[in-house]
Amino acid sequence: MSRLILTLFLITCGIAHAAPPPKIAWSTSLHVPIYNSPQTSNGRISLTSTQADGPNLFALDAVSGKILWRYDANGAIVIPPTIGGDQVFVASDIGSTHFLRAIDAKTGAPIWQYIRKNPPECMCSQASILSGNLLFAQSDGHSLYAFAPNGAAPSRRLWQFPGNGAALTTPVVADNRVVFGSGDHNLYALDAKTGAVKWTATNGYIFTATPLLDDGIVVIGDQGGNIGGFDLASGKSLWSFIAGAINTAATSRAGCAYLTSADRSVYALNIKSGQRRWQYGMHGYSDYSPVVAGALIIVANRAGELLGLDAQTGTLIWQTELGGTPFSQPIFWPHTNAIVLKIDDHQIGAFDAASGKIRWLYTTKPIVTSPVMNDNSITVATSAGDVVALQ
Repeated sequence: MSRLILTLFLITCGIAHAAPPPKIAWSTSLHVPIYNSPQTSNGRISLTSTQADGPNLFALDAVSGKILWRYDANGAIVIPPTIGGDQVFVASDIGSTHFLRAIDAKTGAPIWQYIRKNPPECMCSQASILSGNLLFAQSDGHSLYAFAPNGAAPSRRLWQFPGNGAALTTPVVADNRVVFGSGDHNLYALDAKTGAVKWTATNGYIFTATPLLDDGIVVIGDQGGNIGGFDLASGKSLWSFIAGAINTAATSRAGCAYLTSADRSVYALNIKSGQRRWQYGMHGYSDYSPVVAGALIIVANRAGELLGLDAQTGTLIWQTELGGTPFSQPIFWPHTNAIVLKIDDHQIGAFDAASGKIRWLYTTKPIVTSPVMNDNSITVATSAGDVVALQ
């Protein structure tokens, strides 16, 4: 079947026609608007609200939806929380004072807080990253901070990396290295415990994509379309490849890195050599990283297409028209072998990972958050304050 015939077939039989709704396992109202995605860990769901007055951090039981506790940060929370062990980490603002707090995940009681006043940098540009025994947080002043949240002095900053005004990508941690790209054209690797710069490297342009760390190699693309492979230990350049601008992180599978590019292509590159295994051209570019689903690579693009590509060859296995624009990173839900993503502002769709066929479509009048996967359900929240578990 030609690609044109396949596309026409799937448009006719796709999401444009009525799709069944999901089963609602439970629904809980928090009575405050929720715009950040829920976060799940240890059978609990944590959510934040942007409202500045009243409780704006919540914990729910993932099985029943029961509200376990509420916490009032006394200031706006604009990013999702980070969950680590028995602590929930959340950033908030009260006027020109900015807080990073650790909350007991079981009880909602505050444990410690870090206060930032001078210079007035908000601790809320991105969600914190917890790796091992260390917590890494970024400020809107483009600095990176490290904390030991379970140490003797958890609120004392271990170290700070000053970004000097350049935006930093989300950091990735492996082998005692904290690796991130910067708007100053450099790729940095810091000692995770001390913050000392171990090495710097560059592709030549601004970095906005999160690095991929795989088998001792850092893979990252820049705004000039240069994709590079660097040795994690030394920063030595191992290979380079030219594509379009890279805005999203690569995904790895079996020694291969998969990337989407502004040239509307999906690339599969050998992680050790940088050799291109295949390239697939799309009708639109993607705002999200490719997703591995068994033997398939799943990509959603701005043309409203959800694609299933053979991971080995790049052959199109299926294509589904979403009937809207993808508004979230697709996620693979192994429990039902489905791909789940947000479509426009008001829909969540689940699609069979093997065929691309629509499983169910959840539609709300309020704005819905990006979906988050639990073992046997998908959790979303809405701007009306409802938290819903879908099956």
